[in-house]
Amino acid sequence: MAEDNKPIKYLRYAIGEIVLVVIGILIALSINNWNENRKNRISESEYYCKILADFELDRQNIAELYKESEYKIETSKILLLDLNNKDKAKSYLINSYLQALRTNVFVPSKVTITDIISSGKLNLLTNNSLKNNLIRYYVELDKLLYQLEINRSKSLEKVFSYDDGILFGFQNFDYVNKSLGNDILETLPVYNWQLDSESKYYKQFQNDLVFFVTMSEREKQHFENILKEMVITYNQLKKECKSK
Repeated sequence: MAEDNKPIKYLRYAIGEIVLVVIGILIALSINNWNENRKNRISESEYYCKILADFELDRQNIAELYKESEYKIETSKILLLDLNNKDKAKSYLINSYLQALRTNVFVPSKVTITDIISSGKLNLLTNNSLKNNLIRYYVELDKLLYQLEINRSKSLEKVFSYDDGILFGFQNFDYVNKSLGNDILETLPVYNWQLDSESKYYKQFQNDLVFFVTMSEREKQHFENILKEMVITYNQLKKECKSK
């Protein structure tokens, strides 16, 4: 009888060993899954805070560029009055005109969202409302950036649309003036079109200044629209970054 029960005991022992191994594997998998989820939640929190930092940087840049647009508007308006008064030298008008055109390009900080999408980690963002708003925001942002670039290109085209750069006075730009030197400048023709309201250069310059005011106002509108598009997503990011 004792000999007959040995196989049963061995079978029970083997089954017990198998059960323990299975339980051990399940526990290990559970711990691994828990640890993986913990890492994912940490990554998710970091992503929310990094995107928020990108938004903060963009808001600061937009504030600076908005001021630049206002500066261009005020400078152009002053030049229109100076042109009409005919009491300013052409070199002053032209260099102020160039200053009114200079502006920095808005390049949004998209490092984090680009990293998330390119690495296939968009699924780590568990807040679906925020994730959808982020996608929508960046789509709208690209549209507004395109409009800003068109406006900027049209403004730059105006500078080089004069049929005779020398008669208009490109040599009066400070950096060109220094590069050419007095010996060459003395050989170039001088045309004080700023004193002749019937001159085509006078009229084109006047038209350009009004155009710059228009384009700068459009820039301000685009910046305001970017900030409006940002509001909901920005507030969600602040909430998620603090809570996790």
